[in-house]
Formats: sequence, C-alpha cells, structure tokens
Amino acid sequence: MLKKITKKIKELGINIEYCYLDKMGYFGLEENKPIIFINEKLNELETSLTLLHETAHFLNGDCEKYIDNHLQNDNLEYEANKYMIHEVMKMLDGIYEFTPDTNYQQIIENLNLPYHLDGVVADEFHDIISNKFEIEPYYDPDYFYE
Repeated sequence: MLKKITKKIKELGINIEYCYLDKMGYFGLEENKPIIFINEKLNELETSLTLLHETAHFLNGDCEKYIDNHLQNDNLEYEANKYMIHEVMKMLDGIYEFTPDTNYQQIIENLNLPYHLDGVVADEFHDIISNKFEIEPYYDPDYFYE
C-alpha cells in the first residue's frame, strides 16, 4: 500500500521527506513547492495513513487558508481524515474484496485510528458495499431534513 501511495503523491508533484519529528507528519511549502514531512520512526501503516492525511491538506488547499480559530482547524483535520479513510478503504477493498459479510470492526481495529473516526470508517465501508452490491444505504439520507 505504501508504494502505491508514495507513487500517487509524487505524481501530484509533492515531495516527501522523512526526518525526525515530534509528531507524525505535516504538509507545507518549501520554496513554493509542496512537501510532506514524515516522522522517520513511523511504521508502514502509520506512514501510509499520515501521507494520505497530509496529501488531503494539499488537495484541499489548506496551506492557503487563514485559520483564526480552533473549530476551523478541527474541521480541516476532520476533512483530511475523511479523505485518508476513503482512500485506504478503496485500497483495502481492492485487496480484500469486501462483501456484506466483511467484518468492518476488524478493519477499524487494524487501522488503530482515533476512536472518533470509527464512524467514518463504518460509513465508508457501507458506501462501498452499497455501491458494489446495489444495496440500499443503511440510513435514510433525508432523515435529518424532514
């Protein structure tokens, strides 16, 4: 998975630099060129997830946004996490060919993501299954708007 992710990132014109960091990684611009800095001590799964998360910041244009409060920052991080999970779930489906009987709880446990992202994984899994097997979504999309 990591090789595929790295290849896609480089195709976007983003450089990757592995270095000592106190956190997992971050996205930035260096001499007006996009670059992702990754903690060199991460394992392969952590590196893959961090690369996808930081790539989302690039794709969303987050470096160009002025953040003046914590809520805006939390939203940017949530959107980056959603992208990361979407991409990982597509890759995992390509490898393991999800079915309605697939235990998505096991996926959640294996990814070892923060608890608040479990629902995003579940939603993404159900979207994949719904589209793949032409099954009605497990929720009513208009439920909150009636």
